[in-house]
This record gives sequence, structure tokens and C-alpha cells, in this order.
Amino acid sequence: MHSKRRKIIIGIVLIIEAIALFITTSWIFRGRVLNDVKVDKTRTATIFIPGYGGNAVSTDDFINQFNDHGIAKRALRIHISSKGKVTTMKKYVKKISADNPLVQLIFEDNTHPIKEAKQMKNVMTYLYKTYHIKSVNFLGHSSGGQIAYEYMVRNPKQKDAPKINKFVSIANDYPAGDKRAKNLPRNLKIFNIAGEIYNVGTDGEEAVDIVKPMGKLVKPYVKSYTFYLYRGDPISAEHSMLHENPTLDKTIAEFLFRN
Repeated sequence: MHSKRRKIIIGIVLIIEAIALFITTSWIFRGRVLNDVKVDKTRTATIFIPGYGGNAVSTDDFINQFNDHGIAKRALRIHISSKGKVTTMKKYVKKISADNPLVQLIFEDNTHPIKEAKQMKNVMTYLYKTYHIKSVNFLGHSSGGQIAYEYMVRNPKQKDAPKINKFVSIANDYPAGDKRAKNLPRNLKIFNIAGEIYNVGTDGEEAVDIVKPMGKLVKPYVKSYTFYLYRGDPISAEHSMLHENPTLDKTIAEFLFRN
């Protein structure tokens, strides 16, 4: 009896180990989809804005995948204090060059999107004056998209700030009928992404039907708008996994870094 029970336990352990090995191996090689991505290289910086309670982990996978595959270059990690003071936490390059520089934002007070949106004004001035960055893209996950949107509609005429070329919004909703949408940059190109686990209509936090209406809000005021639905299993399509998904990274890279 003891021998049989021991065999069962060993069998269960082996199955668990096999599953763990499969998941680990899949995770290691998951970025291969980015191997052959062709992009244009410019000095336009892409700014990564984390969502509610987000930190470096929230956007590291995006940045690492783009950097490691030669699509773009990790350049700066920027810290914004709770009072809005902007400093450079880490500079990864000697100078900002035409290699699609990537800028990661870390907000000390990271649970108040409207406050963070107001602090973005300081961020943009800092990048413009300190690093002479003249044009940027925004990528915001969840309420990171709200931060980007609120900054744009609140500061349409900010001086000493980079112009905004493209905006990737991932799994976020926006106020229907917001009249401030007319303040969005006229040459802005928007890529709005929703996630859906299988066919259940949601990524677990944001329903597709809530994310999709952004188009009606912004289309009259921007250069282009594209909606993209990513449907998959919970490991790839769940709300927090959308920024850990190389297949989605590929689609985003082609939008951001092709002229």
C-alpha cells in the first residue's frame, strides 16, 4: 500500500515538474515572434506609462522585448515624486539617438491618474529641456492610457514640450462625449487595444464594449484611429498579461516604429 501511494506521489510530482518545464520553456522562447520585425529608426521617444498602482515591472517586459530584439533602445527611467518633481533614475545610453529611444515613467504617487496626468506637464518639459526630445509616442496600459489622454486634452498648447505623434492605449475606457477631445493633437495616430479571454467579452477587468467606444470619441479630432481586439487564453489575454504578451508587442512595434 505504501509503495503504491509513493508511486502515485512520485507520478504527481513528475507531472507538476513537466508542466513547470513546459511553461518555463514556452516563456523563454515566447519572444521569438519579434525576431523578424522590421522598423524604422528615429529619435522619437516612446514614453511608457503604467496603470493604477503600476511600477517598473508593469512596463519592463515591453521595454526589454523591444530592446533585446533591436527594435528600439532602452534609454531612460524617469521618476516623478508625489509633488511632481521629475528626475532621472537611470540613464541607459550616453545620449538620445535615432534608435527609437524608450522612456519609462515611475510615479511615486501611482494611484491617482488625474494627479499623474497633471504631473505629465513637468515630465514633458523635463524631456524637452534636459534631453532635447522633440517628439514622442505614448503607450499607456489601463489607467496609464487615462493619464496620457488627460495630459493631452488638458495641455493642447504647452510650450517647451515634445509634440505627440502616436498613442497606444491598452485596455482602458474614456469619458463618452468628452468635449475636451477636440484638444487632442490633430496629427495624432491612435491605436486602441482591447483584450478578450476566449469569447467572454472581457479581459477580466475591462469589457471590450467599454474599451471600443474610444473611437467615437476621438475619430473627429485625430489623424487616424485603429481598434485592435486581442483574443486569447487567460495567460495572454488577461488584463495584466496584456503587457507581458510578445504577440501583442509585435503588433504594437509595427504601429509605433513604422512611418
